[in-house]
Amino acid sequence: MKRAALVRIFGTLVTMLVLAQAGAQEAEERADLQPLSEQVAGRFDQAVADIEMQRDDIERIEARLRDLEGVPADILGARRDRQWTALFHAILNLARDVAAEAANGMDTSDHRDYLVHKLEKLPDETYEALDRAKGRIVFPSTELAPEQFVVADQKLFKQLREADNIYRALIRYVDIVETFGLDASDEKAYLVSQLSDSVANRSIFLEIALDDVTMLRSTITTLPGNENLANWMSAAQTRVKMTATAMQEVVMLMNSVGLDTRQYRQQLVTATGEITTDLLDVGIAAGLASQWGKASINLITGEGPKLVFRLLMVMLILFVFFQAAKLVQKGVDSALGSARVHISSLLRRMIVSSVRNLVVIFGVLIAITQLGMDLGPLLAGLGIAGFIIGFALQDSLSNFASGMMILMYRPFDVGDVVEAGGVKGRVDQMSLVNTTFLTFDNQRLVVPNNLIWQTVITNVTAQTTRRIDLMFGIAYGDDIDKAEKLLRAIVVEHEAVLDDPEPTIRLHELGESSVNFIVRPWVKTEDYWATFWDITKTVKLRFDEEGISIPFPQRDVHVIEQK
Repeated sequence: MKRAALVRIFGTLVTMLVLAQAGAQEAEERADLQPLSEQVAGRFDQAVADIEMQRDDIERIEARLRDLEGVPADILGARRDRQWTALFHAILNLARDVAAEAANGMDTSDHRDYLVHKLEKLPDETYEALDRAKGRIVFPSTELAPEQFVVADQKLFKQLREADNIYRALIRYVDIVETFGLDASDEKAYLVSQLSDSVANRSIFLEIALDDVTMLRSTITTLPGNENLANWMSAAQTRVKMTATAMQEVVMLMNSVGLDTRQYRQQLVTATGEITTDLLDVGIAAGLASQWGKASINLITGEGPKLVFRLLMVMLILFVFFQAAKLVQKGVDSALGSARVHISSLLRRMIVSSVRNLVVIFGVLIAITQLGMDLGPLLAGLGIAGFIIGFALQDSLSNFASGMMILMYRPFDVGDVVEAGGVKGRVDQMSLVNTTFLTFDNQRLVVPNNLIWQTVITNVTAQTTRRIDLMFGIAYGDDIDKAEKLLRAIVVEHEAVLDDPEPTIRLHELGESSVNFIVRPWVKTEDYWATFWDITKTVKLRFDEEGISIPFPQRDVHVIEQK
């Protein structure tokens, strides 16, 4: 007995000696540390006070929960878990800041001891909170109406996000507690197990959602007018998107702890069809290639003959309609080119092109239906695209509208000499957007139709006949009757001058230096300038022969002498 008592005494002395040495060592280490600044210490103390306040709030909620049942208890329980998650992050934020100060050689022993005590209790509370969050996850029943099903799905994914928040906090916990000398191996194993189960469950859920979409798509093809099926299709597609998002969240958490997620990332790419950086992973790219290769082989072996027949039908339909479009184009062009049809060349080209394009479009639509595609969404998409393009091309559409007005009212045509939009020349080409002119010095000008339609349009060659306006002056001393007879003879004898309408030759005015005659013969439009120049030359030569002068402006200066 004495020997046992001596052994106990000796053990106690050894323990006291070790503790004394540890205390001395700790005191020596503290002596080397710098005290926290008042600002940092105050911030840490305030964080501790906030943590304790949050803890008190959670305890009050738990006290109320003991007296509640049913929906109120569920609502209050969810609020308690949200506050607990916020408390968890507050503790981790304080631990992160305290560890950073300690790494900088600051004395954080008081706050460190407080945090070690808190951190030791967090894992058990985390497991309980996660169990409660998972217990609130309820999968909606397919017996619900589509709108109720969507609401239930929203609640489901909200609970999944709450569970993900707890996983995220636990990952932070594992990273931080090692700096406080705590062992987190159990928490790591728990986290790996939970994340693996969670991603596996969501993977299965995603497959089920995709199967539902496939089934509904087939059913809608059979019953295209069923509104209830369309609502269920929209709900199923929404579930696929939300499930993929939830699964992606867990995959990101798994990546942060170094778990292999290649299989699930491959599934996400296949399910969503989104081009992401995951395709840069050789393993994922190889897996997708293998998967698509197998699917292609299965499609070819199972649906190959039917697919080949459909493609042949599509090619045949396109060939027939393209040939029919050419025949229709030639027929319409020939009909519009007859002498009995008087339309502008622009309208003619537009009608011919429109008819041909309508035939081709009709053939393409029929070919698309042979592939099993629904034309409704395609036509709706084309309508939306047309609205967007029209809004973006307002100026071009304004020119197009002006081109339509020119097409309808035909103020000019190709080959006419026109003055419009500040340009004068011969019309070379016309389109619904612009008109191309060739000036008389052979310049090529492209003028927007909107500019042409907003100005005065002068079509010089629109009429088959034109009047030439000439004026010739003689001196005051010349014989007026002789000059008038001579002018009439020159005009009447000219081969290009028309008898009807009759030319006009009259004494027009008594000018400052001359007596002026107007000479206005009518000619064919194509003879205008040749006749203009020819008559002008002939008048000068005949006046010179007959001694009739063509005066130029002059002034008489009278000098008065003063005596």
